[in-house]
Amino acid sequence: MKDVFLTIDVGTTAIKVCAVDESFQVLTCQNMEYQLSTEREFVTLSPQIYWENTKKGILETVKAVGKEVIKGITITTQGETLLPIDEKGIPLHRAVVWLDERGKKQAEKIKQLVSEEEFYTKTGIPECNGFCPISKILWFQEEEPQIYERTAFFLLLEDYIIYQLTGRIVTEKSLLCTTGYFNIESDSLWTELLEKAELDVGKIPPVLECGEVVGELLAEVAKELLLNQETKVVTGAMDQVCGAIGAGNFKPGELTETTGTALCIGKTILKTPVRVEYKVPVYRHFHKDLQLLLPVCMTAGMALKWFKDNFCRFEVEEAARTGQDIYDLLSDLAKTSPILSRGVVMLPYLAGSLQPYQSANLRGGFYQVSLECGLADFVRALMEGVGYMLKENLDLLEEIQEDGENHILSMGGGAKSGIWCQIKADITQRKIIVREESETASVGAAMLCALGLGTIQSFEEVKVEGKGEKSYLPIKENEELYAEGYEKYSLLLRKLIENESDHI
Repeated sequence: MKDVFLTIDVGTTAIKVCAVDESFQVLTCQNMEYQLSTEREFVTLSPQIYWENTKKGILETVKAVGKEVIKGITITTQGETLLPIDEKGIPLHRAVVWLDERGKKQAEKIKQLVSEEEFYTKTGIPECNGFCPISKILWFQEEEPQIYERTAFFLLLEDYIIYQLTGRIVTEKSLLCTTGYFNIESDSLWTELLEKAELDVGKIPPVLECGEVVGELLAEVAKELLLNQETKVVTGAMDQVCGAIGAGNFKPGELTETTGTALCIGKTILKTPVRVEYKVPVYRHFHKDLQLLLPVCMTAGMALKWFKDNFCRFEVEEAARTGQDIYDLLSDLAKTSPILSRGVVMLPYLAGSLQPYQSANLRGGFYQVSLECGLADFVRALMEGVGYMLKENLDLLEEIQEDGENHILSMGGGAKSGIWCQIKADITQRKIIVREESETASVGAAMLCALGLGTIQSFEEVKVEGKGEKSYLPIKENEELYAEGYEKYSLLLRKLIENESDHI
């Protein structure tokens, strides 16, 4: 029987526990959903819900594969979710989820302590805001001083699950990189800023590397979860980094794009000083010599969902009647529209822009609509708009560092649409590669586990491509057409941004 690595992926609304074998094939996954609590700008969850769902997922996974084959456990989580615990490890507050913006006022105070340029160059975060854990810790100090004083450590989610499993309090560098108190230049805590903000550096856990063995399971935890106590727990990395690793994006120049709710583009580069003029988030990768550039566009799959919910009632009913996935139906519809969608251009900035334009107020829409246009043209135009958005961010990344591969590893729900992948290939003139395995964050976490346990010596040993991999080659004769379409898209977007500036 092959060795198995157990991975725990703690997302925003669900925990996914997977068993991944030593060939890095996912054997089984258990998905445990939960509902966040929202009140004003506060977004929280009971830490017990995280732990109880983790235990349920582990038990189901152990039953599926058996405890004897499980050699290690690694956790990958969302960034920024914060949890204060006391000296006995008891949570003092509900987990403050990354979506929680309670630290807005405190972020403004931090901006008085350090310039925006220095904050960006030190942390890789373009701006300190209310979502940053450093702002939230300052919020606890000012708004809940009794909790702050009793707090022994402020944990992130991976730290909390590791503590529950092993009894050890530690954190790791990839997860820390979006906190606002990790210095990616020195690859260590930014103690100077914590001290300037009069925050206790001792309340941050000891920092480990990604893929470092933390220790064995607590005896009582091993017994409850039907695991061997000798099973090792290994540090992971933030979910975006693990997703990149699992897709094969761990060498300089590699590119991934994830078309989910948002469009996230990841480019691995050698560690380099932050280019402040670009305002692109720079993540600390799994290794100290690597960084992950991560432009984010807020509305990609969300734009298609918005369109489906508001304008495709008949198609939704038809999909339900026939048992067809609605997004497959919309993809089939897009195939019936010609390249450039009979002139319709869609600007998919429906909720502002982070990259490549820093504008919270930017809004898009459909342009150049004529009487001959139909529903299929709107669907295709939306897909083309996201393709153009991908291209403009790839061009931005090339400006920052000119070493991108001529292929893109594609993930997320959008990767299931063959027509959308082909559109992206034609617009960017790069091969789009869709991995057969969709659980790339779990695979990446398993690879870190294997690295930590010495099962592999480097990721280059891992064959991430699978037999079900699909590739979409750019069609050369479409290059000129899409170059014209992109020029029209860019002109419309410039006019829109200029108009916005005129009204400020």
